[in-house]
Amino acid sequence: MNLKKLLFISFIFSVIIPKSFSQTTFNVEYVLGKTSPANEFFPELKVNQTLSLFVGKKHFSDEAWVQSLQNPETGILFQYSNYGNNEFVGSSYSLMPYLEIPLFHSKTKRLFLNTAIGASYFNKNYDDGKNWQNKAISTDFTWAYRLFLNYSIFSNTYLDTRASIGYSHHSNGHIKWPNQGLNTFSAGLNFKFNPQKAKTDSITINDSKYTPVKFYQIKTGIGQQSIYRLYNDTKEVYSTSFAFGKIYKNTYKIGIGFFYTFYENYYDYIKEENFLVNEDYPELKKNPIYNSSAYGVFINGELLMNHFAAEAQLGINIDKPFYKIDYRLNSEIYVPETGDYVPSELDSYYKLKRFISGKLGLKYYAWNTKNMPKHNVSLGAYICSNLGQADYTELSLGYTYIIK
Repeated sequence: MNLKKLLFISFIFSVIIPKSFSQTTFNVEYVLGKTSPANEFFPELKVNQTLSLFVGKKHFSDEAWVQSLQNPETGILFQYSNYGNNEFVGSSYSLMPYLEIPLFHSKTKRLFLNTAIGASYFNKNYDDGKNWQNKAISTDFTWAYRLFLNYSIFSNTYLDTRASIGYSHHSNGHIKWPNQGLNTFSAGLNFKFNPQKAKTDSITINDSKYTPVKFYQIKTGIGQQSIYRLYNDTKEVYSTSFAFGKIYKNTYKIGIGFFYTFYENYYDYIKEENFLVNEDYPELKKNPIYNSSAYGVFINGELLMNHFAAEAQLGINIDKPFYKIDYRLNSEIYVPETGDYVPSELDSYYKLKRFISGKLGLKYYAWNTKNMPKHNVSLGAYICSNLGQADYTELSLGYTYIIK
């Protein structure tokens, strides 16, 4: 999926987010942080500086998701980040829909969780000649993700001053090599303005009103991925999955299931009998379709907000035969003396990484989940990963059947 489209998806998610009685809010945030080097020989970085503008709505209604999340705030986030090296790393400009919820049930809410996912534009990225040290970002547009905690230190009727601390990540979803990504830990201040007089919100959740319901779900997706430096064509990844589980309070959708994924790049690499296949893993040629696939089980969770949902999935790969080549190629070691790249060896980190997969993304349901329709269809956009490192970017179509 073209990452430029994520800007449009982010905007739609924030604008058409479920309507209920709401209160407009504006946040301005300034944080300083440390961005971790993405690879060996990465350019030296000074302090990361990030300025963010949030335009949102705080929701008040008797809808299940509003009550369960204690009158959450949703909206759109515009973010500018400078990474402390204008020549080689540059700056990013992000657009992300966000969700902010109070933590813990109490009358005086002071601690909030703010999370967002969307897209970013970078004005500097990898170049094999002039900017070979920066293997973090190789495309103009990337995925963007942030997770922050805000603690209220001073507030009055119209202004809330909060300490802010958190983590942000940028990655192109492995649609082009290199894709080490950028990870930043930051702290600073967040100023929240309430143009309207603050509403006194009360949480009156009637748990007995919402009986858990069972569901079955089937989902199929198509994604894009590249492998490494010398095999940098973007090719398709096909996936399918089946899950079953329960929906609680018309808000929390929890399921378990199994998945199958086929990688075109893996298959072509085997069929072309490239270096590592011939030299180290000739057995992969015996069954190229099986060895170009991944098979596993997963647990996932969704936060249902009428037509929209945020979804996270944690999976276990029962088998992913080609990943040992993928891992070695993506961990190539550069030798300055010879100018050569040498595939890494399999280490203890590989033994863990080959088993853990994940997905994170946004979904749109054709029919409002508030009414728990028996049949529903969804469209989702995801970044898929291996133990946190991007694997591929996916667009999926799903069908959910609810047993009431």
